[in-house]
Amino acid sequence: MNFITLLIDSLVTFVRRNPIFCLVLFILAVGAPSLLAGIASVVIYIILGLLIVTIITSLYLRWRFTKVQRDMKERYGAGGGFTNAGGFTGNNRQRSSREGEVHLHRHSDAGDKRVSDDVGDYVDFVEEKTDKK
Repeated sequence: MNFITLLIDSLVTFVRRNPIFCLVLFILAVGAPSLLAGIASVVIYIILGLLIVTIITSLYLRWRFTKVQRDMKERYGAGGGFTNAGGFTGNNRQRSSREGEVHLHRHSDAGDKRVSDDVGDYVDFVEEKTDKK
């Protein structure tokens, strides 16, 4: 019983908010019921078409994601990372250095400086602290 009351209340609220639309709908229902049936069938076909397109799209995307996931597992293995040297590995290895230490590694293929030494000026600066009052 509560559901029926809720349904009637929502219909009354819709009619109060959209009186012109409800009037046009009532005139079509009384004056040209076949036209109203045609409009209703077009709306139903549009809704069903959108529903079918949504279902097909979701199934296609699910299939595509599982295919990509399978390809990634085949390419990079089930270990969770790249298998090439120097790449990402999924293993959590312990760091041999202590916190705060910095290690710089220079590669042999690094080129020379791109900018010559005589470009630019050195500006000496002093940081001054001021009290805000």
